[in-house]
Amino acid sequence: MKPNPKLSILPGFLFVFDIDYPHEGAVEELICLADVNDSSDLIRVFDAVLKPEFVGYSESDRCWIIDTISYYLERGETFVEVLEKRSFLFSDEIVDGRGFMRVLLECLSLYQAEIGKVKNF
Repeated sequence: MKPNPKLSILPGFLFVFDIDYPHEGAVEELICLADVNDSSDLIRVFDAVLKPEFVGYSESDRCWIIDTISYYLERGETFVEVLEKRSFLFSDEIVDGRGFMRVLLECLSLYQAEIGKVKNF
């Protein structure tokens, strides 16, 4: 049975960008120097930092996260609650929570598709 979308799972998922997460110096610098409000910078950070973490999740957890973000984007969620619960390493504040989550969803969907292609070989 597929779990219902839960906004409460997202702050924990985004902990990898938190100031309290144990990062290597180069990763910390990458996050700090990225423009969190620029999609190309976000994609670069997501690919370097989040992708290795995400691909290690179970299939059901990956789908649950993707479904949750998609569900709340469709319903007009601003994600203020989610994003305010983290002390991100990004130098700037996230101006558009929906934009941030939209880029995140695109990346996660791409990672999920890549995993599916690898399984089919």
